[in-house]
Amino acid sequence: MEVPIAVAELEAAVLDACAEEAEWPVRIAAGIYAAVDFAIARPQVVEAVAAGSDPVRDYDGMIGRFAGFIQARAPIEKRLPGTPDETLVAGIVGMVGDHVRLGRPERLSDLRADLVLFTLLPYLGFFEAREWANRVEKNPPGG
Repeated sequence: MEVPIAVAELEAAVLDACAEEAEWPVRIAAGIYAAVDFAIARPQVVEAVAAGSDPVRDYDGMIGRFAGFIQARAPIEKRLPGTPDETLVAGIVGMVGDHVRLGRPERLSDLRADLVLFTLLPYLGFFEAREWANRVEKNPPGG
């Protein structure tokens, strides 16, 4: 599988999911749900990035683009000081990749709400981020 095509398909799935939602926290949640569902359905994409001709460049580029997706949707003026969006995205990508590499991508669907909480936390604080994560878990984006 060619890495640029696989990553482009993943990014398209994320952007399409985000476009369907009105409120920014749900847009971010929709993107996370779409990315996780994509990884569950197509775990070979994770392996393709790791085995590509320049895995560091491919990984860094993907992290930067997904961080940009968050920054384009979340109100940056609300962001609390701390972990940059690239670190949040890298954490999500690492967790998803670990589950895929360990042969248990089906467990990822149980982590989606936690990943939403993790991502919204610097923007909303714990209680509001947890509210959004719980709301989205009960009524998943696109569902």
